[in-house]
Amino acid sequence: MSLLNPIKQKDRVPVVDSLRGLALLGIMVANIPFAEGNTNQIYDSSRHLVASQNLDSTLETLISLFIDKKFITIFSILFGFGFYIQLQRAREQGINFEGYYLRRMLALLVIGSVHAYFFWFGDIIRDYAICGMFLLLIYRWKTKKILITGIVFTVFLTALTFIINGALGIPDYRYDTSIIHEHPVTDSYWRYLQINATIDPFVNFLQDSPITLIFCFGNMLIGYWLGKTKFFETYPGSRKLSKSYLFFGLVIGIACSYLFIQVTNGALELTAGLIWLPFVIVAGMLLQSCCYILLFMHLFQIEKVKNILSLFAPVGQMALTNYILQTSLYLLVFFHWTGLLKLYGKVSFAETVIVGILFFTVQVLFSRWWMKTRLQGPVESIW
Repeated sequence: MSLLNPIKQKDRVPVVDSLRGLALLGIMVANIPFAEGNTNQIYDSSRHLVASQNLDSTLETLISLFIDKKFITIFSILFGFGFYIQLQRAREQGINFEGYYLRRMLALLVIGSVHAYFFWFGDIIRDYAICGMFLLLIYRWKTKKILITGIVFTVFLTALTFIINGALGIPDYRYDTSIIHEHPVTDSYWRYLQINATIDPFVNFLQDSPITLIFCFGNMLIGYWLGKTKFFETYPGSRKLSKSYLFFGLVIGIACSYLFIQVTNGALELTAGLIWLPFVIVAGMLLQSCCYILLFMHLFQIEKVKNILSLFAPVGQMALTNYILQTSLYLLVFFHWTGLLKLYGKVSFAETVIVGILFFTVQVLFSRWWMKTRLQGPVESIW
């Protein structure tokens, strides 16, 4: 069996596939396009308008507290776990892993670049491809060193980069940032491409990319560490420790997510006396993400709950396909240049989230149908 062949169902880790699928739902909800300050809706009375605004505000806060940044962290961690799985398969088959994996990441970089420049500037695939290449530099390290390095990157270097950016006035974009608001509503695909290329994080590399690359790489190291320690195979382990960690992670993590909201909306200013706060915030958000992984693992041990959570598995098995398919939701349903529904700026945030969840439901059904007769998704096959 060649390493290039897709993983057979019997060789997969069901809990990881399911968790990856759930993470895709969280990523979509966190990233779904919405026009802030939408004024294009019509209501029967001002009371209905206020009620809608209150619902939107509450929902945005809940998503910031419980979803935003947490599920992309989980997704990145699972990418690192996937690196471990591929490394093990290569060793079992006596294949030159470095050459194979480098080609694989270069191909992923091409896929991500096409996705970013022609469809969605918010692409994360390119970051994963670059970080994946750097994993080749450390995969022979000892287990403890990998974990420590992962935490240093995810927590310390991410927070330090955030502080340095603020001190140096980065980001300071060279373009008129108002074009970001034009991006979803332009009727011209050519104009859409122009804006895509202007606001792209890799075009504005210094302003946008270092913190993302550092954070993703640290998460991948943690995921690789989970693979090396056989976490997903040997769980549940100590239930007492797990339950204590769950409670601790939730309380601290949610509190740090709240502090992050206060910092990003300007309610809390990072003065010299609060220089330590970004480190605490990032550590807490990582803790919250790991808490979610543990909670998912707990629930996956309960047979009835496992049957429900397993619905996410086909989505996770073809994660690259489904990630790119989510862009089709943004383009066909919300963005204007496609000439279809053009919902951006016309629906409330709550309605936007509902549309996203309905689309994800279609993804679940499509993934289940596709994976019944195949071993991988269509984009994965091309990859």
